[in-house]
Amino acid sequence: MPSPASYGPDYTPKMAAAIASCTASISRLDARISVSSVASAWNRRASWSGYARALQLQSAEVDEIDAFSWGCGLQIPGRPLRSTTLDLFDRFDAWAAALADPDPLAWRDALPTAIGAPAGATQHPALVRALDQVRQHALADGGILPWLGLPFALRDGGLSASALPCLAGGAKAFRLKRKPDTDDWLAALRALERSAREGLERLHELEKYHRNAQRAIVDAFRPGALPRLLALTHHRPLLSPQGVADALALSVAGASKLLERAVAADLLVEITQRRSWRLFLPPDLAVEFGYAASKRGRPAKEPPPLPASRNLAVAFDAFDEEMAAIDKLLTSARGTKLSSP
Repeated sequence: MPSPASYGPDYTPKMAAAIASCTASISRLDARISVSSVASAWNRRASWSGYARALQLQSAEVDEIDAFSWGCGLQIPGRPLRSTTLDLFDRFDAWAAALADPDPLAWRDALPTAIGAPAGATQHPALVRALDQVRQHALADGGILPWLGLPFALRDGGLSASALPCLAGGAKAFRLKRKPDTDDWLAALRALERSAREGLERLHELEKYHRNAQRAIVDAFRPGALPRLLALTHHRPLLSPQGVADALALSVAGASKLLERAVAADLLVEITQRRSWRLFLPPDLAVEFGYAASKRGRPAKEPPPLPASRNLAVAFDAFDEEMAAIDKLLTSARGTKLSSP
């Protein structure tokens, strides 16, 4: 191993364990998301989480729920109003487009030419090389782009098959110190591992929500617009009656009744508890963001899988088509926003 004085951290036993643990967490997330049926919806949510983490590294006073509310186009009562003079999310659309870009070299080619690695860098772990690229970028660029580049660096290093947006981040010490110490590297590794674990937990919850939505559709005597609402919830988890009415071409009264059906099926939680400007979240996010109390005691056992049948397959295929249509609609709306002057 080359001398750690010029590149990377000091490889103490604690550092080696942290690198191995973080790498394993990223690998588990990458393996699961590559075969998940809700990967598109997860990526949209994960991009809000990752961007919020990058903003926090820029010392912006933003919580993850604020990024979700911005992404869903809603203002949550009690949360700080977004600035009208400074757009914190001005880089989001270009970053989201880069995440979806099939060209794996596009982000790397746009990096400053000053970023490089010594000849012996290949003898260091891929995770260290990815973090050091972020460190060099943060020294050269004082904006948010270095933190947003970590998912691409991890992908380019072979740690993931695609750029996982929830892994955006780094450490403030990468920008403030010319040579980060051991504690700085450990902090960055632990934060990245925590992001990977939270991303995997969110994926578990989203897949569980997808299964519960399928059961609710099967159990409903007349599903009506319920499948379309649940498909929308996968991609836009923060909902209001007006937003649902606009997205699904319903009246506000009809959207309110549809949301109440989802609440009765334990698929949504109302987080405002008032007559006007009502807002709803899926149960797992409502608990995580502090708008609902977590259930105590042993977790309820998930119902067994529904029996295979042709009718159920047709219903589930239609639900997946609704999700794909919602995904296409939201993606095209983002593309229109990017192309507009």
